[in-house]
Amino acid sequence: MAKVSATEMSAFERKRLENIAANQAMIKDLSTTAEKMAPKPVAKTKKTATPRKRATPIKRETPIPTRTSSRLAGVEADSETAKRKAEVEHEFAKEQAKAKKQRVTGDLTFSDMTVEGKKFNKDENFLSGVMRGAQPYVRTFDEDDVKETTDEDLKALREKMSGLELYEGYEPNHTARSNRWR
Repeated sequence: MAKVSATEMSAFERKRLENIAANQAMIKDLSTTAEKMAPKPVAKTKKTATPRKRATPIKRETPIPTRTSSRLAGVEADSETAKRKAEVEHEFAKEQAKAKKQRVTGDLTFSDMTVEGKKFNKDENFLSGVMRGAQPYVRTFDEDDVKETTDEDLKALREKMSGLELYEGYEPNHTARSNRWR
């Protein structure tokens, strides 16, 4: 289409061209402000290949079979001695378990009542201390008892208990207790 000169254009055509020019100017203005407001794209960082760490090799033990061959172990298939030995061990274990659970009636012997790691003196009042428990504000054992203890766990526990100390504000005496409760 050929360009029409300004003299030949009607008023409608002039108005149309002015609107087109105004719209294009408005679009150009909007695009420049949008470019200013839009965040700039972040420069992509080059991905550097990180060297992979090799996993430390796990030393695996050869699995032990859950069942082993009696023939390879050198045991006869129907060995009467092996059967009898297993039966005797089984019966003995049953009797031991039953004896532990059974209630004891009648008189008790002193050897049945001894505690591991401590030998009681055999005077007439040796059980009275055991029955009544610990006396308040009195040590239940001293350094000699710790040295004489044969049971290692009990000895370690007694040494640990001997090393403990009370805070000064909580000394175990009667005045502190009586004042505390008032």
